[in-house]
Amino acid sequence: MKMNHQSYINFLSTCCLLLFFASCKQSSEVPFPDNPSGLSTPVTKPFSFPEFAPFEWEKIEQENLPKISKINFRLSNYPSQHFSIHDFKPLLAPISKSPINWKNPEEIQINLDTIQTETVPHIRYLLEEPTITKLGSLTKWENTTSGILRIGQSEGLLGNSVYAILDDLQGSIWFSTEKGIHRFTGDQFENYNFTQRTLDGNQDPISEMILLSDGKIAMIANGTGLYLLDIQIKLVEQYKIGSDFIRLMEDEKGLIWFSNTQRGVSFIDRETKTIKFLTALTEKTGIFSAGLFMDSNRNIWIGFIGKIGILNPQRNVIRILDEQSGYDIKSIAANFKEDSNGVVWIGNFSDEAKGISLESEELWTLGNKQGYFGQGKSFQIDSKERLWIVDNDTITLYDPHKNLMKKIPTGAEVRGAGIPSASLLDSKGNLWVGTTLVGTLLINPTGILAEHFDKSNGLASNDTWGMAEDKNGKIWLATYEGINVYDPDLEKLYLIKFPNDLLVNNYRSISKLKNDRLFIGGIRGYVIIDLEQNSAELFQFKAEVSRIFWKAHEKNDGSIWMGTLDGLIKYEPAENSFYKIDEFSGLSSSRIWLIEEDKNGKLWLGNDLGINVLDPSNNTVTYLGKFNGLTSDYVSMLLQTPQKELVFGGDNGFSILNLDSMSITNVLPENGMVPPIMYDMLAVGEDIYVGSENGIVKVVRPTSKNPDKPWKFTRFGKPEGFPFNDYNQATAIYTSTGQMWWAAAPILSVIEQKAEIDTIKPTVSISSVKVMGESPKFINSSYLKNQLSDTDSIYSADQSILYTKSTLPLDSGLINHEKIKWDSLNLASGLPIGMKVPYDQNSFNFSFNNPAIKGRDKILYRYVLEGADDSWSSPSPISNSKNYYNLVPGEYNFKVATSGFNGVWSDPASFEFTILPPWWQTWWAYLLFFTLFSGLTYIIVYLRSQWLQKENRILEEKVTHRTIQLKEKIEELKNTQTQLIQSEKMASLGELTAGIAHEIQNPLNFVNNFSEVNAELLVELKEEMDAGNKEEVAELIKDIIENEEKINLHGKRADAIVKGMLQHSRSSNGQKDPTDINALADEYLRLSYHGLRAKDKSFNANMETDFDPTLPKINVVAQDVGRVILNLITNAFHAASEKKQKLNGSEFIPTVKVTTKNYQDHIEILIKDNGNGISDSVKQKIFQPFFTTKPTGQGTGLGLSLSYDIIKFHGGEIQVDSELGSGAQFKLIIPKL
Repeated sequence: MKMNHQSYINFLSTCCLLLFFASCKQSSEVPFPDNPSGLSTPVTKPFSFPEFAPFEWEKIEQENLPKISKINFRLSNYPSQHFSIHDFKPLLAPISKSPINWKNPEEIQINLDTIQTETVPHIRYLLEEPTITKLGSLTKWENTTSGILRIGQSEGLLGNSVYAILDDLQGSIWFSTEKGIHRFTGDQFENYNFTQRTLDGNQDPISEMILLSDGKIAMIANGTGLYLLDIQIKLVEQYKIGSDFIRLMEDEKGLIWFSNTQRGVSFIDRETKTIKFLTALTEKTGIFSAGLFMDSNRNIWIGFIGKIGILNPQRNVIRILDEQSGYDIKSIAANFKEDSNGVVWIGNFSDEAKGISLESEELWTLGNKQGYFGQGKSFQIDSKERLWIVDNDTITLYDPHKNLMKKIPTGAEVRGAGIPSASLLDSKGNLWVGTTLVGTLLINPTGILAEHFDKSNGLASNDTWGMAEDKNGKIWLATYEGINVYDPDLEKLYLIKFPNDLLVNNYRSISKLKNDRLFIGGIRGYVIIDLEQNSAELFQFKAEVSRIFWKAHEKNDGSIWMGTLDGLIKYEPAENSFYKIDEFSGLSSSRIWLIEEDKNGKLWLGNDLGINVLDPSNNTVTYLGKFNGLTSDYVSMLLQTPQKELVFGGDNGFSILNLDSMSITNVLPENGMVPPIMYDMLAVGEDIYVGSENGIVKVVRPTSKNPDKPWKFTRFGKPEGFPFNDYNQATAIYTSTGQMWWAAAPILSVIEQKAEIDTIKPTVSISSVKVMGESPKFINSSYLKNQLSDTDSIYSADQSILYTKSTLPLDSGLINHEKIKWDSLNLASGLPIGMKVPYDQNSFNFSFNNPAIKGRDKILYRYVLEGADDSWSSPSPISNSKNYYNLVPGEYNFKVATSGFNGVWSDPASFEFTILPPWWQTWWAYLLFFTLFSGLTYIIVYLRSQWLQKENRILEEKVTHRTIQLKEKIEELKNTQTQLIQSEKMASLGELTAGIAHEIQNPLNFVNNFSEVNAELLVELKEEMDAGNKEEVAELIKDIIENEEKINLHGKRADAIVKGMLQHSRSSNGQKDPTDINALADEYLRLSYHGLRAKDKSFNANMETDFDPTLPKINVVAQDVGRVILNLITNAFHAASEKKQKLNGSEFIPTVKVTTKNYQDHIEILIKDNGNGISDSVKQKIFQPFFTTKPTGQGTGLGLSLSYDIIKFHGGEIQVDSELGSGAQFKLIIPKL
């Protein structure tokens, strides 16, 4: 086949395109999992009680009854001390508001354009490489009862005195301390020391930092001036404006304003590198200025000693607020903060917190009248519009919407001798409070605001194992060292101890009984305190009755049911009798520590082997455990929710049983209940709080009112301010004021507010990319050069060398050697866009980071490298990927997602790059190779085609000669085949002839015999006629006539046989005629049998027939079908006879059975023998031409082949069913046409 020119071009183009795509590996997108946390949803299943069994109470005998002592009880008679949980308290009085003269205060007219300017010396230098310190474990600050976190040197923050705090657009938090500038990125601190040293050689601290509108960070140092840090390009600018600056701010025009303790207020223009001092203002206010702030109306607030200056938005008038205008603050106004109402709160050093509303022209005061005793050094506003007031060692939270106030002791100073340390409410809602000596404090304003207490705060013991709230709001605490009672109104803590001879003062639980009575169980007894009757009834048992009393429950009939270490005890007060049941009399365990009564009156008993459900109405009990559908056989916690559900937990999650729907829901570790081991539990509204072995887990769940609410698990542990997290059993309470009290020995924790768990997606960034084990710096000197003009100069980081654009040193590494290239840079992440690396730089590793400070121990990551990975990695807290080695050339996209404290997964961050192929794998190389190959192929094909044409001519001559020979051979084969077929026909004819001869012989024998008899009778007839014996003559004539009739009958029979054979012997013309198959089969069965008998006199066999009488005549070629039947029957006789010969004289009787069957659309002829059968290998070949199992010369192998063709011609088929040793059956299926 020849290829024309255009076809060749098209073929070549197609191949080039294929080679181009083959030379580039395309990355395929791997979708983020729909369920990234991999948690399944708890499943609700039907529940049914197992059969209840009867039990019998054992009455406690007289000698084992408890010693009962009844005494008067008044709480005020017991010792007490001051004790506060620092809870929310209502203001004693509304906030005071006094008028200020805002309409006609003293004014100073200014013109900023005409103020004398001073040129500012200005230098730029490279930012030094930071030292890195990793963030340590975050735990509660030990110097306070509040659940505050402290981040200091032991946690990675270098320096103890925090002067300024800032959060940037990337979510990083910046600190200035006596040891430099520190950038916190979430998991580490980058520590810088780029400020100049003062004349005395000390590091000049940064007193304030702000984020400028262009993304740079402005920092003011007390002695060395202004610093502008461009962290993206690692460049520092210093403006040498002098000393004594303490505060700065940026206005709407980009001017930076400063306050100064010696020169008042000034501002700098960065474009002109000039500074202007407002000397006219200094003449009125003095040289000392402090706070600077621009409010929402663009007024600039300036703090002085005893005065405030407010520069209007037009920047031409400053109004002075002083004592004469109603401003009564005598100290320095160091800080300002505006709330949502437009009130600007003023941080100062006088008592009381002060704010000014220009709209209402009022001075707001929060002081002693309202219950606030302290100073307001700085202020922050949280997301609930609450005011956080930072004092020297206390933070006060004021809620203006609820008129509530709460104190949070910090145990750390925020001010030494100078300006107080900074505070910050960052963009994520976290409150950072700088201190003078211990670093920074961290509070989550919308968190749980917990307080934690132990013996050092006044508790009787560090082991609290029972709590309850009475109807007056007092909190009762059962401890190992007595009973504490907290009165929140008086802020007093009482200690109750009874005489040791009446009761051991070692308590393990508190249960509320009816009528304002408390059951307090302990060692070998309990006390029932009646708060209405002011009495206490003490019960002291012998140890053999019970060693420890735990929870109790009072039923409506007044009986009290008590769980103990040694079984369940029922107390009947009316008859002063006690009854007991334990593991020997019906319970699964004697260790009964939990009791709940359901709405049907059944009692649920929690123990170390599961749950016993007791029906007091008929004294029956049953047992629930893991085999009934519970999560475990161990039950440590049992409670009833406000929705009357029963919840029980142990060491593998918990179960929620709904008795209305009789369903149970198991909440397991795979659903998110981690850790699964729990000891305490509270139901608050629709939510469940679990006191686990490692923190409190808040469980939000779907309910009947909110069926579509998703399951959500949030754990509060040490990073949330809890010093201990292994909770005591069945102790926690939820009070009427919304507090949650928990005990986790050795502390008692009080949660002051419900935590708000947001659904905001966290952020994640790819922090670094390693190529061949090296971390390239993409924002490098080459990038910096592009930002410089030819006349710009930059100093080295230590300012010892001055560089120009041309002399700026090159970076070392892969980038310098131009092994890595990219299109542009993402300045926010510092990573390149469109990065390309050579094929031999094909090993990668990626680091990433979630910058959140909240819940660092709960941060998880998942990542994928599209182009290399088929799926996302499993959730892991590790913040770097696996190493990707030997990546093939192609396009890749690394993606990473994160989840944190709230369990919400972020949108993935991505980084795309390309590994370039070597030159010999590029598309143009493939094109070159293909072109060369195509040309060479063309030449080879042309030369070979010429040679092939020659060979073809030779081959054609050989083929022609060989074809002639083959035709001759084919003719010979056809003749041979004809002879073989004729031989097969002759063999069949021989067998048929033998049978026919036998059939004709019988009637001929009759003819001959009766002819001889008639000859003898005729002789006798003549003799009798001669004798004249007429009667005898008549008899002889009668016999002769009968014999003649028989001769005629058998003659006709022979004639019929001959005619029939002549009919069958005629040549077949393929004409189908109606044929009686039963007759045909019967005829050929007998012919075959007699033919074989004629050839072998020793042959003998049984013949059986089972012909269907309903069989109709069908159109067939009778001669052909008869031949098939004869062939199959003959083969059957041979097979049966061979088996007889092999058995050698046994009683085996060869048998051949012929059966016909009539069906709706076809008939069947079955020929069955009891011979040796046919093997599977032979069955596969018996219908092949010339195949035979007979010895050579005894068969042609064409019988079954011809039979198969005949039946196929009739539209039918032949089926064989046979097993070795069990005979064979051939089934002819012929359709009715």
